[in-house]
Amino acid sequence: MQMRLFIPREHARVDDLNASLEAVLANNGVSRAIQGDVRLIVEELASNAIEHGDPARVDTEEHELCVDIAIRDRLLTLEFRESGAPFNPLEQPAPDLDADILDRPTGGLGLHLVRQVAEMATYQRMGNYNILRLSLRIPTEEESA
Repeated sequence: MQMRLFIPREHARVDDLNASLEAVLANNGVSRAIQGDVRLIVEELASNAIEHGDPARVDTEEHELCVDIAIRDRLLTLEFRESGAPFNPLEQPAPDLDADILDRPTGGLGLHLVRQVAEMATYQRMGNYNILRLSLRIPTEEESA
């Protein structure tokens, strides 16, 4: 199974993207737990792309977020492609989880959670696009129990 979804880079569209992805995952027998992981990933990455993307390109038609989803051999792969400023989320430092909450800088926890949930993650800059690929293993029914 493979599917490609495009959304304008607007916060209001992230829920639409998640609803579409959850329907596809449910129709393909993916557990609610994995659907929740996908929701976390999509909300974090889409919100970051919208919030921190290249402000000079916000009004252009090509300034979209594209998400490819594929399921093969119990492996779910998500590919995020967006035309924002160069940004590799995999190079961001992990937050200091031992520091007092009031002493921590804002940001970084969501990307940390995305890296924890994904079994594999790769980033590349191709032309004007940031491309982030994430894979999650879909456990069998026996492994889920």
